Amino acid sequence: MKKLSSLLIAAAIAASTLAADELRSTVYIGAASASIENESMTEAVFGFGGDKIYDSGLIMGFHSEYSYGSVEAGSSNDKSRVSTIEVDLKGGYSPFKNFSVFALVAGAAQYIESDAAYGFGYGAGMDYALTDSIILDVRYKTYNMEDALLDYDYDKAVVSLRYKL
Repeated sequence: MKKLSSLLIAAAIAASTLAADELRSTVYIGAASASIENESMTEAVFGFGGDKIYDSGLIMGFHSEYSYGSVEAGSSNDKSRVSTIEVDLKGGYSPFKNFSVFALVAGAAQYIESDAAYGFGYGAGMDYALTDSIILDVRYKTYNMEDALLDYDYDKAVVSLRYKL
């Protein structure tokens, strides 16, 4: 395990020394279909981030987003408000000029009414540059969330439009 982490650190340092072809900063808005313990909901998503795209096609990025939705509370028809703040580390590859695929490692803080939960997750996605300034982004993430009383899964599929600054 120590050799693997040393190798990953060395690869990250080597990749960061490569000449960047493009530094892409974006803000975005989108919609997500999410589920908490098999209860589905729709969320509005707002975020910002940056990707460093190297001459070799390698992509490294950092993104943060805020999501808001509501989910049914137990067996009643009452809705509970859900707010989620997420931070993603992104690594991927761009095989073509306007298209890229990537993997995500993510952390989230989630508030359901007044209860707070925290968790870590992973995901994958792809994006396609529609124009020089607008990027279509599709991604899926899954989290293992924990709060004081229970553990639960939070799954999320997002479609967003990014605007390149």
